[in-house]
Amino acid sequence: MGVGRCVRGAIVWLVIGAMLVPACASRSVPPIGAAGQPFHPEADERALWTRAEQEGETLLKRVTVYDDPLLEAYLAKIGDSLTPESVRRSGGVAFTFTVLRDPTLNAFAMPNGRIYVHTGLLARVENEAQLFAVLGHEMTHVVNRHALSFQRAVQSQQILYTAPGIAASLGIAVAAGSGAQAGDGIGAAVLSQTANAVLGLGLQLTAIAAINGYGADLERSADAGGLEKMVAVGYDVREAPRVFEVFQKEARAGGSLEAFFFGNHARLQERIDNANELLRTTHARVLETQTLTRSTEEFQVRMRTVVRDNAYEELRAGRFAQAKAQLDRALRFTPGDSIAHLYYGELYRLQAQRARAAADRDALAKKALDEYELAARLDPGLPDPHRQLGFLYYQQRDATKAKEAFGKYLALKPDAPDAIRVREYMVELER
Repeated sequence: MGVGRCVRGAIVWLVIGAMLVPACASRSVPPIGAAGQPFHPEADERALWTRAEQEGETLLKRVTVYDDPLLEAYLAKIGDSLTPESVRRSGGVAFTFTVLRDPTLNAFAMPNGRIYVHTGLLARVENEAQLFAVLGHEMTHVVNRHALSFQRAVQSQQILYTAPGIAASLGIAVAAGSGAQAGDGIGAAVLSQTANAVLGLGLQLTAIAAINGYGADLERSADAGGLEKMVAVGYDVREAPRVFEVFQKEARAGGSLEAFFFGNHARLQERIDNANELLRTTHARVLETQTLTRSTEEFQVRMRTVVRDNAYEELRAGRFAQAKAQLDRALRFTPGDSIAHLYYGELYRLQAQRARAAADRDALAKKALDEYELAARLDPGLPDPHRQLGFLYYQQRDATKAKEAFGKYLALKPDAPDAIRVREYMVELER
């Protein structure tokens, strides 16, 4: 075994050791607002929050935030409803929500109360109760101060716990030097933009929260706290194991991109088992005596666009089956969504490029044309369908239709970034 492999093996075992420590972590850290006491973070906790803020700022420079103010307001409303009154009275942490444009399954909470949610997770939850289960789990990590418990346990054992070590445990090579500083740190595996940034930039707290988790005991505590929060606001706790089953199925189909905590089959099975046990014991009486909420109309409205837009991210990742399922879901809710039909055109176009048989390529290209034309009819002011029609007609050597489509594109978007190139194509078509 070479020196590099020996070092990597040592890191892996150190990481594995660190994973085991939190199972024995001290329970001496009380939750925020315990016994009605005002909350005053301790010195090492304040340092932890500062570090979390710094890592958050670094992360947001390397990832893409999903810009939807109404979605953020909706998540903030859910967070407000799930926040225990004891936390409010204590003057504890304020929760904020940021949605990342990333098709992978994840949501993670930093110790300072900032919760990050991937579009990929939002696109998979089937109802509002399932979303409550996930957000309740993450908020419990913050309220119960799990990051502080975890850090103290690891420090007491003097265990090395780094983002590169987590990457090594996943079988991922992390580049050093300027590449890592630029956020291009992952070499050996294809990961999502967020995982690439977290591991490549060495964001330790974020890697623990987003990828590794806090160990069996603290994760069970988060499961229990999440279900308690759901019961307190009248949501159906039976949806907790169901959402983790959905994630488990999706993670299995998602391939190597799903490196996150909620993309890990074994950890999801733990979530399922924990939730089912709590339903059989702690919450059995509630299920027998109360009518619980599964979803609302607002959930459907707010999820429609994020499901549609995440389908585009799935296309970029080459995950066509996931993209199709999400586009179908968006179109069931709003059949006349021009952008959803535009993305369906993209799906067929990309599939046509990969088709081996000429007949399959032609059939898929025809479907792409039909979807682009439908998108253009549904929204005459949308430029992108005309651009894509122009390129398809150009490839099919239909000069007349290509020029017409390119002309409409430039008329609708004269300052398009590719306007010069499109005009060059139009010059070629004049020959």
